Amino acid sequence: MSAPIIEVRKLGKRRGGRWVVDGVSFVVGGGEVVALVGPNGAGKSTILAVVAGALAPDRGWVTIAGVSSGRRRQLGYVPEAADPPGHLTGGELLALAGGLRGAPPLGDAIRARLGVDTLAAHRIDRMSLGQRRRVCLAAAVVGDPPALVLDEPDNGLDADGLDALVELIDAATGRGAAVLVATHDPAVRARLRARELLLATP
Repeated sequence: MSAPIIEVRKLGKRRGGRWVVDGVSFVVGGGEVVALVGPNGAGKSTILAVVAGALAPDRGWVTIAGVSSGRRRQLGYVPEAADPPGHLTGGELLALAGGLRGAPPLGDAIRARLGVDTLAAHRIDRMSLGQRRRVCLAAAVVGDPPALVLDEPDNGLDADGLDALVELIDAATGRGAAVLVATHDPAVRARLRARELLLATP
């Protein structure tokens, strides 16, 4: 494994008066895919949301590429629901991601592979789950961030979309990015050549 990109130390998060994540530590190196694996209630989505900066930890800390604050610009995040603001079009979401990261537009090859050009003028709240997933994946990789955090990224994708997802992650790790993912499908984890991190229910 190369130098750590994502570092999680003694992470804890409370919800509803109980610890849903308690004392979790791990690292994801550049060029590596790590998959969180565990039963429902083990805290996979919560960990991903904390790593992405969408939730604040109650204890412990997270760094992305050595940065502990303002880290959202350091990563691309696709939550399980893939539900960005519905009034945006696909093209507007990509433009927003580029603006937040100070990045140039997404390359033509990736846009074509994910099929997002046909969705550029469509409102997100009128897309199917698979279409939203494709647009959100495209937004996540704008600017080639050093880390990707993907929650059930295969959910809603057809066979071609799944192939595109694998190619996208392969390209990201090939340029040295760290990828943290949760998926219930062991076949997807195998295709991603993911190192599995088994979580127990707190």
